[in-house]
Order: sequence, then C-alpha cells, then structure tokens
Amino acid sequence: MTEREQRLLVSRALDIGERMLLAGGEVSRVEDTVSRILKSYGAERVEVFTILSFISLTAVFAEDRVLTENRRVSIVAYSNDFTRLEQLNALSRELCATRPDLDTMAEKLESIDLPPRKKQFRELYWLLGYILSGTGFAIFFGGTWRDALGAGLCCLAVWFLNWFFKRGALQRLFHAFLVSFIAGTLCYLVILLGLGEHPGQVMMAVIMVLIPGIAITNAMREVLISDTISGILRLVESLLIASAVAFGFALAMFAFKGRFPQEHFTSLDADQRWLQVLAAAVGTLGFAILFNSRPRRLFLGALGGGLTWVVYLLLSDLVGSDFLCVALAAAFGAVYAEIMARVCKAPATVFTILSEIALIPGGSLYITMHHLVGGRQGEALRYGLHTLMVALAIALGIVLVTAFTTSFFSKKKRAATGHKH
Repeated sequence: MTEREQRLLVSRALDIGERMLLAGGEVSRVEDTVSRILKSYGAERVEVFTILSFISLTAVFAEDRVLTENRRVSIVAYSNDFTRLEQLNALSRELCATRPDLDTMAEKLESIDLPPRKKQFRELYWLLGYILSGTGFAIFFGGTWRDALGAGLCCLAVWFLNWFFKRGALQRLFHAFLVSFIAGTLCYLVILLGLGEHPGQVMMAVIMVLIPGIAITNAMREVLISDTISGILRLVESLLIASAVAFGFALAMFAFKGRFPQEHFTSLDADQRWLQVLAAAVGTLGFAILFNSRPRRLFLGALGGGLTWVVYLLLSDLVGSDFLCVALAAAFGAVYAEIMARVCKAPATVFTILSEIALIPGGSLYITMHHLVGGRQGEALRYGLHTLMVALAIALGIVLVTAFTTSFFSKKKRAATGHKH
C-alpha cells in the first residue's frame, strides 16, 4: 500500500468506528473494531483512544510509517440504532476476512446509511415503539387499562414533541426539560379528562421513555471495566439529562399539587405477576422498536426483558437485598444476551440493553420527585440513592458476565489457534 492509500484506510476505519459509536456501540467495541480492521490490512501496531465525543487513532505500518488521525464526534447525533450497529459489526468482520479494496469498502459503508425516505418511515415506526412502551409500563407499574391508554397518549405526545423540537436544534438539557414538563402536564390532563385513573402510574410509564437509564448504566459499566474517562463523561452527561427530566416532571407535579394533593401508589397483586411479566415484555418490545432492532430480533428482545423480570420476581421472594436481586437478574439478562448474540451472530449489546429495560428505576425516580415536591426530603434522598444503587447493580451484573465470557472465549480462541499462554 502507498502512504496515500494507508491514510485513506485509516480514515475509512475511523468512519466505521465513528458510526458504531453513534449507533450505541461500546467504547471497547469501537476500539477493538478499528484495531482489527487496520491490522488485517497490514498495520503492525494500532493505538485507539475513544471517549464519548472524540476518537484518536495512531497506526504504525511497515518501514515505521506512523499515521495519526483524530475525529471529533457530534454528541447530538447519538442514538441507539441496533440495526445499524449489527450492519457495521458484520461489515467489519467482512473487511477483516476478505480485505476488499478501499473503493469497495467505501461503497459498502455508504450502503448502510439510510436514504431520506427510509428515515421518514423510521420516525413513524418509532411512534409504535413509544405507544407500546407507554402502555406496557403503565400496566407494569400497577396501573389500570385506562392508565395504559393515558400513558400511550402521553407517549404519542412525547414522540411528536421530540420530532418537533429536534428540528429546532435545542440544547439537549433544555430539550429534555421542556419535553418532560409538557409530558408531565399532559399526564395530569389525561387524568382530568377521564382517560386515566392514577397519575403516578401514567407518569412512571412516560418517565421510562424519557429517562436515560440505559446511558447511566452503560456509563457505570464503562467505569467498572476501566474505560474510566469515557464512563465518567457519559455518566455526567446522563445524570444532567436525568436531572433535567426530573426537574421537568417535578415542575408539572408542583403545578398540579392542589388538584392531586395525595398520591396512592398501587401495585399488582401476587397472583397477577404474570400480567406484570407480560407488560414488561410489551414495554421491552416498544424499546426494541425505539432502538431500531431488526424485525427478527424484536421477539427475542421482548423475551429477554420478560424472562429477566421473571428472575427478579423469583429472587425477590428468596433474597432480602434488592441490590442483590437486581444484580443477579441483570446477570441473567447478560447471560441471555451472550447466548442470543452467538446464536444470531450479532453484538451482545443488541440483546443486553433490551434484557435490562424492566430493571431501569424509572418508578424510583418518579417517587423521588413526588417526595421532593411534597417537602419530604428524607424520603426523596432515600429513593434517589436507591435509583443510583439500582443502576449500579445492573451495571455490576452485566460486567461480571461480560468479563467471564470475554475471558472464556479468548482462552478458547487461543487454544484453537495453538497459542496457549
């Protein structure tokens, strides 16, 4: 390869890494993918450093030719897009196996980008995801079918608000606050119109759609696996957005405090746990659509969410610690994800995130805000800490399984190639 071709190769590899990061790929996956591609094309050594908004790449080729390129990544463009992540993962494997020329590599990468018409269709597709998530989690949190209707209508409004405000390029924190305040206000209005019964259950369901619980969990996971800088940056951003969401809903609660002075939290009876599991699966199906999972992955994602909640319910009857229950249930979800990833030949992230959706503490965040608005700072602090501890438990369960499977399959691969250490 000439130096010009090598520079172009480095740029192409960064293009793939940037797209993976924007589609929801983990920092470790981005770094590993870029490194493998360049080494398969002859790079003798590759150093990749990735954080939430920046990728730095240095590749050493023959004759000590050192090429470096840095890439600033637009945080505004981030979204979980599992179909795109799978396509990029499959492309990277193909590149490493076949090593096509650079023009072919560029054509294959461009074929992954959606044309404008398909992007418009995807917006309508997401509408279904919002409605399913809202209705599913309203039942999940103990609401009635009327609450599910009200939550579905509010989530429809959230879809419209996100679409409308996205065109105005609002700052992310203000966007989160404004959408949350309007959504919280609508939650009370649907109750007043008779389209729901319990404002708490309706609001919890809507919070599940807006809270960056997955981002907080992923940030803690990155810190635990030593991607410290990226994890801290992601955690700070996620907590700021979560605070904006919480403040928006808290302001709506304060505005309607006179009409709804007391909130009675209901829950499903023990003999209705099957309904909660079904609701968890439906809510997870909605998120699978929101994360643009491939159609053939939708059922497997919903199944993972339902099964993980079954494990949590079983453990809650046996284990006294909620932290331990969540961590073990998250570990089960991670095991399920690893199995499905190998069966479907897809990144484990595609299934891991969906399997943990029902564990995300959206309900705890609502109760925290409810106590805060009511002046019960002690209870608000207790539930706020519980929210963070649940996120930490989910991250811990995922990390333990990921560390074990990575170590196991790495040793198996070395043994197969005859390079045992």
